[in-house]
Amino acid sequence: RMACIEVFLCGNNDSGARGRGANSHCIGQVGLRCVHCKHIERSNRANQAVSYPSKTTNIFESVRNYQRTHFEACEHIPGELKTKYREMVLKSDRKIHAKYIKVYFAEAACEIGMVETPKGLFFGKTANTSGKPSEKLLAIMSIAENPTSSANKQLRDLIFPKVDKLLMNSKFSHVASPSTCQVIANCRQETAVFVYPSDFPTVSDFRFVLYHQFISCRPPDAALNRRKTKPDNWDTLSGLYCKHCAKAHPGERYKRGMYFPLDFESLHDSSFSQNLACHVMTCMYVPVETKEALDELELLAAEHGAITKRGAKKKFLQKVWDRMANYYRAP
Repeated sequence: RMACIEVFLCGNNDSGARGRGANSHCIGQVGLRCVHCKHIERSNRANQAVSYPSKTTNIFESVRNYQRTHFEACEHIPGELKTKYREMVLKSDRKIHAKYIKVYFAEAACEIGMVETPKGLFFGKTANTSGKPSEKLLAIMSIAENPTSSANKQLRDLIFPKVDKLLMNSKFSHVASPSTCQVIANCRQETAVFVYPSDFPTVSDFRFVLYHQFISCRPPDAALNRRKTKPDNWDTLSGLYCKHCAKAHPGERYKRGMYFPLDFESLHDSSFSQNLACHVMTCMYVPVETKEALDELELLAAEHGAITKRGAKKKFLQKVWDRMANYYRAP
């Protein structure tokens, strides 16, 4: 890492450039880049040459992505350096757990003055210029070297607090307001067309409540206008219809609350879920309690840094799609 990656500040030529991390790159934002190809045109660099971690805890991911993707692919890293790196990897007889390295990188970034902002990392506080690691950084290094030592237990509990697995899986019933808890409980008890009680443990509270607001409806022929071929399951396929719009307009096709994904890819697209959420939050027929619950669940996810478990969203939406695709009886 010392011979390959450097910290830099985003300048006029870098602002808005493609890179991993925060969505938009501002002048003065802290980034990481390969020291060997930084002088090369961006289009000619191997992938992961530049990254902009949005948080100090994401620096580890940026470095790991550099090692996995960029290091071997970069034509500008000297061959002897690559050989030395491979030899070091092979000689390493003891692996340090990734969580210790992750926290070490984050604390080291703080020591040189990095601070987290909504727009990414910036230099904004007094750096440790003593030339020696702080006590906290030394403690992290000590724990990483001997994680099972009883002498390090108190430090370990202080630096690595226990993770609330419910929060990490976007389950907030134990921290949400009573009204939001009631909305979640109602959704678990009420019968829904495409969301089953068995889905609840494996999907975020927000997504469970959101898809609970929709019932079935026949897709109109107009839904095929943008497709050259009719889906194989057209005769059995159902769309999604806001149940509150349907209740307010019985016997009608109140098109404002109808959505017709014609394949799994369309349903899985993040913009589709955003469209459903936008409708529910703006629909005049959706109860205020439901809107407030969805709003609170979204805020709780952001507050606790909850990230959906990899693959959980796809698995849930695959189940929803299978139920939609085979909802109506074939003629």
